[in-house]
Amino acid sequence: DTAGQERFRTITTAYYRGAMGIMLVYDITNEKSFDNIKNWIRNIEEHASSDVERMILGNKCDMNDKRQVSKERGEKLAIDYGIKFLETSAKSSINVEEVRNLRNYLHTVPCTDRLKFYAV
Repeated sequence: DTAGQERFRTITTAYYRGAMGIMLVYDITNEKSFDNIKNWIRNIEEHASSDVERMILGNKCDMNDKRQVSKERGEKLAIDYGIKFLETSAKSSINVEEVRNLRNYLHTVPCTDRLKFYAV
């Protein structure tokens, strides 16, 4: 997890190689974090295996009163790139189990092929 920080961008490309899955997480209350998803997808397309599992997660969906990114926009972006999509809330445990199940499944593979997490 690099939290999408620019200073880690050069090392994250090394993490793409061999990854079985990558979760791109944005904050639904922060438009900029959503806008950065496309940049991260381009990076994945350039550096990761073509069969890597990808998922976009819109986090903090319990904060509808502060929402800047609609669920429909997140869904559309995922459809445009052929990526799975979920909105989640760690605070309210919304879809957390679904994400954990995917993560746990991928953790059964050898250590070098584990799921990489990138929060943007």
